[in-house]
Amino acid sequence: MDVIPMKKQRKILFLLILVAGTLLDWSSSQHKQDVDLYTIGIVIANEDRKDKVAGLKAGLQSLGLGEGVRVQYAPVYLNTAQTLEEERSLVQDLISKKPDVVVTTGAHETFLIQQETTTVPIVFIGVASLVELPLVETAGTVTCGISNGQMNVIGKRLELTTRLLPDAKRILIIADSHAPTTEQAIVEARSAASLLGVHLQVEQVASPRDLELLLSRLSPGEYDAMLPLPSYVLEDAITDCLPLLIEKQLFVMGSYPEQVKAGLYAAYGVSFHAQGMQAAHMVARVLDGVPPTALSIEWPDDVRFVVNATSLSKLPITVTDQQWSLAQEWYGVKDK
Repeated sequence: MDVIPMKKQRKILFLLILVAGTLLDWSSSQHKQDVDLYTIGIVIANEDRKDKVAGLKAGLQSLGLGEGVRVQYAPVYLNTAQTLEEERSLVQDLISKKPDVVVTTGAHETFLIQQETTTVPIVFIGVASLVELPLVETAGTVTCGISNGQMNVIGKRLELTTRLLPDAKRILIIADSHAPTTEQAIVEARSAASLLGVHLQVEQVASPRDLELLLSRLSPGEYDAMLPLPSYVLEDAITDCLPLLIEKQLFVMGSYPEQVKAGLYAAYGVSFHAQGMQAAHMVARVLDGVPPTALSIEWPDDVRFVVNATSLSKLPITVTDQQWSLAQEWYGVKDK
């Protein structure tokens, strides 16, 4: 039997210790990574709001919170539910997973989460008014987020409508009968209409189907323009009705640039993606241990007037170069 020289034994022992140390460091690193992998719950009401999530993820990635590296996401899609009870069941299941923070993409989603927890931090992306969130100001709240500023720009949307269509005098206002901000939004619209000298006709709908039926009954030219009031139900419904709006030759001032990208004539508001990017900074601070009660409600950073030239060219109107210059962003091609 050969005897290994003492010098060689020491070298082998050193290599074994080095390998063991490396494995221990790797194991510790893996354990630390597992500990640092935060869980972010996300509650989404409709398809369009996925752009908020895309903005959130991009913002967190830029802050070093990459998916699968520092954070993991637990999304809940409420549009898969048929009833409010089914929505609540989905939300309860999310809370049972004990996420480090829950991000909601609107008031409806936020309210559902608030009903299920008073301990999990909530960061909302885009709420039109605190009227929508009756629990947001209560003692011990764990809710903070980004306002979409919608209630504050209703008058500006009417003004931009009249500047783009100077002859517009009859404006159809569409309101969601279930939205908690509707009454306040109607007051805001009427106040602005009085200053602008235009006449408003307010119609309330309870569903996308109601909107479609209402529009189908209109005669072309019956109204000069239409303005939907804040409502997550109307966000998708308006763009879904675009063929009918073109048939009725009815201009619509929307709420978000994403609607214009999808073909709507024009919109004044902050994009969903930008809202998500802005919210990422707030989420990062919550994950870093800052309590939501120490964070204020933030206003949107980038409110923009966006137009779709291709869609506008299908209306019996002429848009001047001066009117085109009102917009900060354009989609489509001017055909006339």
